[in-house]
Amino acid sequence: MSPARSAQPALGARPGDAGPAASIGYEDLTPEQREVVDAAEATLLVGGGAGVGKTTTALWAGRVEVTRPNAAAHQRVLFLTFSRTAVAQILARARRVLTGIGDRVEILTFHGLAYRLLCGFGRYAGGATAPLLRGESEAKLAVASDGALAYDDLLPLALDLLAPGSPVRELIADRWSMVICDEFQDTDDEQWRLLELLGERARLVLLADPNQMIYGWRPGVDEGRLRAARARPGIRELLLPAASHRDPTQVLPTAAEDIRLRRFQTANVQRAVETGRLVVYGNVVDDGRERVVAAQIAALQATGHATIGVFARTNVRTADLSAALTGLGVEHVPIGFPEAYGEALSTMATMAAFSAGQATWEQVTLRLAVFLTATDRGREPPALALGLVGRAVLPGAFERRVEELRRVLSDATDPLGEGVDVASAAWSALGVTSGYRPWTRAAATFAALAARARLLGDAAAALERIQADVRALRNASMVELDAGDVGAVQVMNFTQTKGREADAALLVFEDDDFFGYEAEPFREASRLLYVAMTRARKRVVVLLPPWPHPLVAPLGQYAVPLPAPAGQRAQPLVEEFHIGG
Repeated sequence: MSPARSAQPALGARPGDAGPAASIGYEDLTPEQREVVDAAEATLLVGGGAGVGKTTTALWAGRVEVTRPNAAAHQRVLFLTFSRTAVAQILARARRVLTGIGDRVEILTFHGLAYRLLCGFGRYAGGATAPLLRGESEAKLAVASDGALAYDDLLPLALDLLAPGSPVRELIADRWSMVICDEFQDTDDEQWRLLELLGERARLVLLADPNQMIYGWRPGVDEGRLRAARARPGIRELLLPAASHRDPTQVLPTAAEDIRLRRFQTANVQRAVETGRLVVYGNVVDDGRERVVAAQIAALQATGHATIGVFARTNVRTADLSAALTGLGVEHVPIGFPEAYGEALSTMATMAAFSAGQATWEQVTLRLAVFLTATDRGREPPALALGLVGRAVLPGAFERRVEELRRVLSDATDPLGEGVDVASAAWSALGVTSGYRPWTRAAATFAALAARARLLGDAAAALERIQADVRALRNASMVELDAGDVGAVQVMNFTQTKGREADAALLVFEDDDFFGYEAEPFREASRLLYVAMTRARKRVVVLLPPWPHPLVAPLGQYAVPLPAPAGQRAQPLVEEFHIGG
């Protein structure tokens, strides 16, 4: 072992420790993983299946890169990924790797990097120093953009900023000596262009698993991406062996691989069923499905599963399931609403400004409508949101609560005290069930921002400070990593499962699930099923409807009767409004 590596600190939990906090130390790396860490080629393509440790191995390579004896003090490693919230889990599992060097390994999404480049250097191309972002919710509501940038504008503008001959290109070229790309097989054409540009001077470490390529609808996401990487001069390709660190028994990974290959009657699948690591329930009807999900969550928790991922097919199904679980009193975090936290902050800031006479009520109701839309995964704005902007009729009880909120904010004598308190509690006062978690999380942040701003002494300056801070946080909520809203039970759609892991995964299917126009052997859809199944460390529970999609129908041969149904839901104390109206 070289001196640089012998100096690596051995901190944190051992790999055998239970739970997501377990972290792989350098001394725990396999020979194949150390080969990745020790490699020096300009481009490294690292392959391997789900759970084999590609991400942690690459982070160890990054650590060695910045701690080698001849490393320059300014050198950094850039880790690029797709999912903001998945990286929060990665960081929790890899904290041992980053001990003492966290400021030298920058972990960003592609869009987060593009936004930072535009903020830092956009003025050289005539852009704003901190461009305002326009969220998808505002687009749904047809809110005027006022020059704000859409999410899809970020990468093209960043690529323009780094065009050949640009002085910014030279400034950026030497910042990172290594660029790591997670889930490389799913990079689209723009992301690959950015990687190639960064790789002109930096070493590229590309982590890929073709069996997890599930974003095939995006331009350039196909097998050609791996061919393009292999065409780079001096590339080296390494394959990590199929040995999941997520499930050391290998029971679930081997069963998931056979199911991906449409082999449902192998010894691997049968062993998973016989040992209770794969449980299938059939004939789960629409009426009562949410109660079944709630009962399964309770049963898994009662048997020691500390973390649970609940996966549904579409965004709309995920939102509906989350709303139903909220109504049943199941504590959980809905995943896939990146705008909701920032839009909640923006709404509270607008309320405080209204209380101070610096904003109109129409601006408040517009922000409320935008936040409502951000908590919904439907293609159209929810009915209550349309009602708030005058394009639909509001329910009478809800309209009265909105008017009462207006009165209380108007009567507040101290916008930075009472006004902030009323704004923070507004969502509960309106009685809307959806969006409670992001609003509550944002309320804690907003209260802290207001307390800091009050130290300025002058009320006008304090309100201006709050507005500026909220604008920055709102923008960051759309593109930066999100480690703020975590929970033991997380509900998401199948495509949001990448990079995650939990003790148990609960896969919820319905009769009319759509998986494209494929037929057997379901080459693409089977990858999605494989990814979902391999998120679990201990158990996968599958809920099949009476008439399951052919993709999952073969699992019905292992179906067992459902346990006794859970008790009835208690009646709510107040009239509740769901975002659908």
